Amino acid sequence: MKPEPTEGRAPRGPETDAFLGRGLVKHFHGRRVMRACDGVSLTLRRGSILGLVGESGCGKTTVGRLLLALTKPDRGEVLFRGMPLTRMHEKEIRPLRSHFQMIFQDSASAFNPRIRVADALKEAVRLHRAMNARDMRMLIEELIARVNLSRGILYNFVGNLSGGETKRLDIARALCINPDYLVADEPLALLDMSIQSQIANLLMEVREKQNTGILFISHDLRMVEMLSSTVAVMYRGRIMERAPKKEIISEPLHPYTRHLWDPASSVFFMDLKAGGCIYRRSCFLYQKKGFPLICAERHPPLAEHRPDHVAACHFAGE
Repeated sequence: MKPEPTEGRAPRGPETDAFLGRGLVKHFHGRRVMRACDGVSLTLRRGSILGLVGESGCGKTTVGRLLLALTKPDRGEVLFRGMPLTRMHEKEIRPLRSHFQMIFQDSASAFNPRIRVADALKEAVRLHRAMNARDMRMLIEELIARVNLSRGILYNFVGNLSGGETKRLDIARALCINPDYLVADEPLALLDMSIQSQIANLLMEVREKQNTGILFISHDLRMVEMLSSTVAVMYRGRIMERAPKKEIISEPLHPYTRHLWDPASSVFFMDLKAGGCIYRRSCFLYQKKGFPLICAERHPPLAEHRPDHVAACHFAGE
């Protein structure tokens, strides 16, 4: 076992054209501290789809927002093509936003409900692309068709759309500027099966034809398996495992990854003192091995156990 080699280093070579999050920390303070992101490192490259999975509240959305500089981290750094976004002012970042966009989990909150659909899309195009009125109209009509919305919807107010229509409008807006990178946060939520299939095919088309790098955040493991080239598994603000899709599904190293794809493998919860591995309260391997002391004393580092396959477990693969 050796420390994972690519996380936490300055980008070089092909990684100069990539998003690189290094040691990202974001805690939200209320009645108790919510560790939404607790030392996450991720690399998103052009032309790849990185699937990010985990239970609700584990911090997946926060990671996406941190990467795109929509939320400021408490600690850590985000590099975009070598530029430190976390140390730049919004005025400096704004011109770069034509290269990266986000499909929001709560798409309704991303729009002014009192403007018409056509105006919402025109506003996005004008911010990032120089285009005459005729070309803009053709682009908008093409985008609406690609997300399976009718042309008549362009004259509706955004607030009158259904949840599924608003989600597809959010996808159309994110794609209207042909971004190099896209954070897609639950892009298939609220859509029926036939529309899900169409949007999934659209995302694959965008990756193949435009060489777009996509962070695909989803609870739908079936779609993650279909779309992603690499999968990262997140639990309580930390990455527990990351590997090529086929390997993480067929030979997972972390007990939590096994639980996600086979929930019956871990259905208990032990009332233990805080500390040590953050997953040990639900870990069948911890119980099976007789509650080893190392699991109670420290959380395991994310380390490479096989080529391009990293996991945070003291007994990975056992």
